[in-house]
Amino acid sequence: MTMPPKLTDAGLDDGRGNWTAASGRRDVSHLLHLLAAQAPDHAFILMDSASQIVGWRGAAPEMLGYAESEVLGQPLDFLFTEADRSQGLPQHERDVAATGGRSEDDRWHVRKDGALVWVTGSLVALREDGRITGYAKVISERTHRLAQIETLQNRLSAAQHGLKARDVFFARLAHEVRNALAPILNVVNLLERTAGERVRLPLSIVRRQVGQLQRMMGDLTEAAKVGAGKLQLVKERFDFAADLTEVAEALRSDALAKDQDLVVLTPAMPVAIHADRQRVHQIIFNLLHNAIKYTPEGGHIWAQCTVEGDYGVVKIEDTGIGIAPELLPVIFDLFTQENPGQSEGGFGVGLSLVKDLVDAHHGFVEVSCDGKGKGSTFAVRLPLEPRP
Repeated sequence: MTMPPKLTDAGLDDGRGNWTAASGRRDVSHLLHLLAAQAPDHAFILMDSASQIVGWRGAAPEMLGYAESEVLGQPLDFLFTEADRSQGLPQHERDVAATGGRSEDDRWHVRKDGALVWVTGSLVALREDGRITGYAKVISERTHRLAQIETLQNRLSAAQHGLKARDVFFARLAHEVRNALAPILNVVNLLERTAGERVRLPLSIVRRQVGQLQRMMGDLTEAAKVGAGKLQLVKERFDFAADLTEVAEALRSDALAKDQDLVVLTPAMPVAIHADRQRVHQIIFNLLHNAIKYTPEGGHIWAQCTVEGDYGVVKIEDTGIGIAPELLPVIFDLFTQENPGQSEGGFGVGLSLVKDLVDAHHGFVEVSCDGKGKGSTFAVRLPLEPRP
C-alpha cells in the first residue's frame, strides 16, 4: 500500500522513497547564503553602483579584521595600500570591470591592524538591463603562495644556464644572415628605381620577406646575447602604461586590417618602472604582434596596465586560436612552435626573447589559456621604480 505524500523537514516525501526539496529550505538563494556564511577561504564583498559596501560576507571579517558594521556604506578604497590609492588603482579596477565584465588582480590589501595580506581574486560588475547596479569582489588570501613564488624565484636566480656554445653559434648565424640580406635589399632598392611597373609587385614581396627575415634575425641575435651573458640593459625611469599605449597605437593599423577591436586600458596615474625602454618596447611589441597575428578577423584584443604590489603589470588578452595544453609548459622555450610547417614567417624565437628580456629585468612573464580556440592571456610583471 502506497502512503500519501507528507511534508518533512528535508522536503516532500512521496511515500516511495523519493523526495522533493522543500520550497524556501534548499533553494538557490538559501544555498548561496550558506556559501557566503561558511566559506572558509573566500571573502565576498558586495557594493552598490556608487561602489559603497553593502555586504561583507564569507571570510571577510577574519581575513581583513573588520566587522561588517564597521565597513557598511564605505567605499572599498580603504583596503588598498596608500601607494595603490595614489596610483588611482581602486578606480582603475572598477573601470576594467565595467569595461570587460571583471577585473582580476593579485595585490596587497591592508587589514584593520595595519598588516598586509596578499590577496587574489576578481571584481565583477553586476548589470541589470544593461546598466551597472553594483559590484561583487571575491578574494582569497595567498600570502603563503607569494612566499613560495619568491622562494622559487631565488632558486631560479641562483641557477646558471650553460649552452654557451649554442648561443655563440646562433649569434654568428644571425650575423651572417643579416650580412647576406643587406645586399639583397640594396638590389631591391636599385631595381625599384630603374625597373618598370611589371616587376613592382614581385619586388614588394621580396622587400617584405627580407624585412621579415631581418626582424627574425634581430630577435635571434638578442636571444643569443642573453644566452651568452652579453645583453646590456640601459635603464631609465619611464611610464610602463605610456609605453603600452605607444606600441598599441603603432600596431593599431595591423589590427584594423583584420577588423579587430584593440582596446587599451591604463590607470590615471603613471606606472613608473626603471628598465631598458627599448627592451620593454620589444617585449610589448612581440606580445601584441602575436595577439594580432593569431587572432582571427573580427576578434578582440585587450591590453591593460596596472600595478600589483611592487610590480608594474601589462596583460595582453585575446580571443585568438589559443594554445594547446601540452605546449603551455614549454611555450617560452627557444624554437617552440605548435605547427612548424605553418609558422607564418617565424620559428619560435619571439616568446623566448620576451621571457629572456623579462628575466633580465628580474620580472615575471606568464601565460594562461583554457584550450585551443579559447584565446590566451599573457602577463608581464616588471619591478616598479624604487620609492624614495
